[in-house]
Amino acid sequence: MYAARKNLSTIVVAMDIGGQVGLTREVANYPGFDSVTGPDLAGRYHEQAAKYDITELIGERVTGLSIDGRCKVVELESGRSVRASTVIMATGVQKRRLNVPGEGRLSGRGVVYCSTCDGPLFKGLTIAVVGAGNSGLEAAIEMDGVAARVYLVSIGDWIGDAILQDKVSAAKRVESLRFHEVVEIHGDDKVSAVTLRDVRSGETKTIDVDGVFIEVGLYPNSEFALDLLETNVVGEIEVDKNGATGVRGVFAAGDVTDNHDKQIVVAAGEGARAALAAFGYLVKQQ
Repeated sequence: MYAARKNLSTIVVAMDIGGQVGLTREVANYPGFDSVTGPDLAGRYHEQAAKYDITELIGERVTGLSIDGRCKVVELESGRSVRASTVIMATGVQKRRLNVPGEGRLSGRGVVYCSTCDGPLFKGLTIAVVGAGNSGLEAAIEMDGVAARVYLVSIGDWIGDAILQDKVSAAKRVESLRFHEVVEIHGDDKVSAVTLRDVRSGETKTIDVDGVFIEVGLYPNSEFALDLLETNVVGEIEVDKNGATGVRGVFAAGDVTDNHDKQIVVAAGEGARAALAAFGYLVKQQ
């Protein structure tokens, strides 16, 4: 929208509309909405953007990004390519999955990938948090003040920061289940239980839960640009305060970048800022 409002010829290339927002059951921390479903919010974005002269290539997967003189070339899986004066990468991230039975079917129905987004929906309920790193420990700490009971499931010892480990150990509602892995998530219309396997003894047990918070990490959708752009050790694109990368005319915004806070409102603001920066870059090139 910001690019189009600056009268720039704008093309949007995306596999789908919504990304991680479209997988979020309820968004309760977006300005202007007391509560809105992720798909509805994504739909509103799309509907508003459709009022502008924007070309959409939906269902296309980007496989490469290169530079040809002052032109940026975006290669697509279909064999097509898009040539542009500037590129904004807003490709987001993917949450790592457990890939166990029931996970996909119950996603958004008790299987949660963002405790900050969906945690308040589980007030007074019993949940399992799966993860041993900082994200898992932080989710357990956050939910200790929301849920009635929190099982923290980790396949081994905790690997998060010591200060987080201390806080989890002191949490009254958190029960640690180290050396356990999730083998199946149960439920009809929503999550009702989870089956765990003790990785040392091989024994399994099923516990009743209302939700399973999967916090086993995420990875940025930056693989097609790794040979061109500077990234940190986890593949997040390094950007300056305006979303500029180390390559002239290439910008990035949102969760694919090395920003710390992976939140919808932050990503939206960064998208607007990157579009304005791209416009400023083009003005200076003339």
